[in-house]
Amino acid sequence: MNVRVTASYRDRLNDGRHLHLNGEVVRDAAAEPAFAGAIAAVEAFHRLQKTAPETHLTHGPEGELIPISLSAPRTLEDLARKRIAFKEMADVSFGMLGRTPDFINSAIMAIGVHAEVLGPPAAADFAGNARAYLAACRQNDLFVAHASINPQLDRAQPLHGNANPFCGVRVDRKDARGLWVSGAKMIATLAPVADELLVFNMPGLRPGDEAFAVAFAVPAATEGLHIFGRKPTVRRDLTKADHPLANRMDEVDAYLVLKDVFVPWERVFVFEDTARSDAFYGRSYARHHTGHQGIVRGLAKAELLTGVAMRLAETLGLAGFPNIQEQLGELATYVETLRALILLSEHDATLSEAGVMTPSLPAMQAVRYNFPKMYERMAKVIQSLAAGSMLSTPHWRDLSGEAGDLLRATLSTPALDVETRLKLLNLAWDVSGDGFGQRQVVYEYYHAGDPMRIAAAYYQNYPKQPLGAAVDRALALEG
Repeated sequence: MNVRVTASYRDRLNDGRHLHLNGEVVRDAAAEPAFAGAIAAVEAFHRLQKTAPETHLTHGPEGELIPISLSAPRTLEDLARKRIAFKEMADVSFGMLGRTPDFINSAIMAIGVHAEVLGPPAAADFAGNARAYLAACRQNDLFVAHASINPQLDRAQPLHGNANPFCGVRVDRKDARGLWVSGAKMIATLAPVADELLVFNMPGLRPGDEAFAVAFAVPAATEGLHIFGRKPTVRRDLTKADHPLANRMDEVDAYLVLKDVFVPWERVFVFEDTARSDAFYGRSYARHHTGHQGIVRGLAKAELLTGVAMRLAETLGLAGFPNIQEQLGELATYVETLRALILLSEHDATLSEAGVMTPSLPAMQAVRYNFPKMYERMAKVIQSLAAGSMLSTPHWRDLSGEAGDLLRATLSTPALDVETRLKLLNLAWDVSGDGFGQRQVVYEYYHAGDPMRIAAAYYQNYPKQPLGAAVDRALALEG
């Protein structure tokens, strides 16, 4: 894992990976139009490191320059620097790309720095492997996607009780060189255009699941690894003016199928150990650091949707009505609530055992539960404001068609030319309707887990004593 990668990111995508899209095999991911926007976003990430090094690069443990997303924050100021870098990257896609390189980089950092949770050397030096993988990612600035969610085949059964052996990723066999795995994972967002895939389980394996208790990293072109991209929302028949976001920023989620995939021991982090599997993402503080990136990205998204709603109200002559002002004020409070919770997560940060400044999980989980509802509300407000105007927007090319002058005459106003009107309505449709917009709503609800379980866990883990003490004081009042 200490081999220096010299090819450019775009060139690395033509590596013979087994990539499937719309029933066809994609030979070169960089040449597939459906991936163009996502690839451009990753390139923007690398470009930011060159054009804004003061916010996107920092000095690593050996004094070398590394991406700040792979750095271990030691102070509150370090956390603030990471927030600034996360926001600048999120603004590239208005927060629509949820799994840019800085997301899983934050996890790789946390796992590598807290590698002792992976235990002492056993079949391999798993802790040493995690540290070495962090060093390799820092050295080569790799784009790592991840796959942690098991297919919904029969969730009523533990993994080892499922009739379908592809209900997760399991160890088939091993030897002195490494192990062979087979199985499946879902929602591997941006896996089609990643350099590497980090495969692991979210906490919650049960006794008997030991064969599935595995975590490892492999190149995307590994033999036996098949990447099935979901149907893209990119519309090749429509211009970017018709779909300003969907045709630029669709991050293709993927379904992974692994069949007899070989993983060398030096790339294995967890092996047939359910406790270590749970610790990989839980006790390593990876959840805290990816959560920090995630809520900052959510702020960028909220800013766009709130801005779209306000612009619609202003340009369509609706902003003077008190009921509309109330809705717009509501959305503005969402933006400020997110901003406040991000700062609270940093203000309440604590030092981990390894001396890493770790954002407050309660503040971030408050966002994770409430932001999906906020986001859905934002989309609905946009739908109500644009309404029929959004649904009857003609194709952009109709403006230059034989009846283009007629369109201009009927859709222009003294305050708004037809081109601006159509672009705004198409943007509103992209964020609130059609496949791209609806995918965003569903993604925000479930990408970090079931909101019901998030809220239930929040209650279970919340420090209730101060609240109970307030009740006791009220009950003790006399006279």
